Amino acid sequence: MNNQLSTSWPVVLSIAGFDPCSGAGIAADIKTLAAHNCYGVAAITALTVQNTQGISSVYPTEAAVLKAMITAVLADGAVTAVKVGMLANRANAEVVMEILASNPALPSVLDPVLRSSGATELADAACIEFVRESLIKRVSVITPNLAEAAVLTGLEVEGLEGMKVTARRLVEMGAPAVVVTGGHLDKAIDVFFDGSEPEVFVGDHVKPDNTHGTGCTFSSAIAANLALGRHLRDAIVLAKAYVTEAIRKAYIVGPGRVPLNHLYRMNPSTRVADHSPAVPEPVS
Repeated sequence: MNNQLSTSWPVVLSIAGFDPCSGAGIAADIKTLAAHNCYGVAAITALTVQNTQGISSVYPTEAAVLKAMITAVLADGAVTAVKVGMLANRANAEVVMEILASNPALPSVLDPVLRSSGATELADAACIEFVRESLIKRVSVITPNLAEAAVLTGLEVEGLEGMKVTARRLVEMGAPAVVVTGGHLDKAIDVFFDGSEPEVFVGDHVKPDNTHGTGCTFSSAIAANLALGRHLRDAIVLAKAYVTEAIRKAYIVGPGRVPLNHLYRMNPSTRVADHSPAVPEPVS
């Protein structure tokens, strides 16, 4: 059985930070990938000291070590997609840029993690500049939330029209495709733009406290769907539906923010309903 899984499940590489409470970062990515019948491998960009109540400290991985981890994993020749999350500093961002440039055929998703919800800085100024000027041009799609989109573009992002303007601006800056996520708005609105016309997806706004790791989960779900051979738009729609259900079925693991239930499909009591999650509808 193990041999069958290793050859039939697409392998997806997550390059991100480590969250000890497993709500975000590498651990969330691995769970999300498993939920999509993908095998997750990982390279850790930073260790964080945190729990559900917040982050107290961050310890970036040395760039040479990060590069060695990624190179070793890619040497197996099985990776079919890449998800990039927290990078911490410019040196790590440059390593990722070099790796992606050497593997241009790999679909890649960048979640530009810049700071935590508690305002802890997760990328230094030089890293942000490099992401803005260089890295967004190298990946297949970027998935900033409103705050991240504002930092990357210098624009004020408020409401749906602001999201559309910002998405256009990011594509003008070189990003091949963008999903600006608006989970903190009154409606769970995402704006997808790849150079044609912006497309808006509206989903249910459920359990607003159950949102620890939503950005990580959304981007890794997109990467999983790309690895499974789906087109980008379909990958985004399915990822949004998955995240919505993972939020809906989340449960408390500490006194702070509630992590998503990445493996909700494994629960026999909800399995029937979970086969057909509510797919967000596009709106004009």
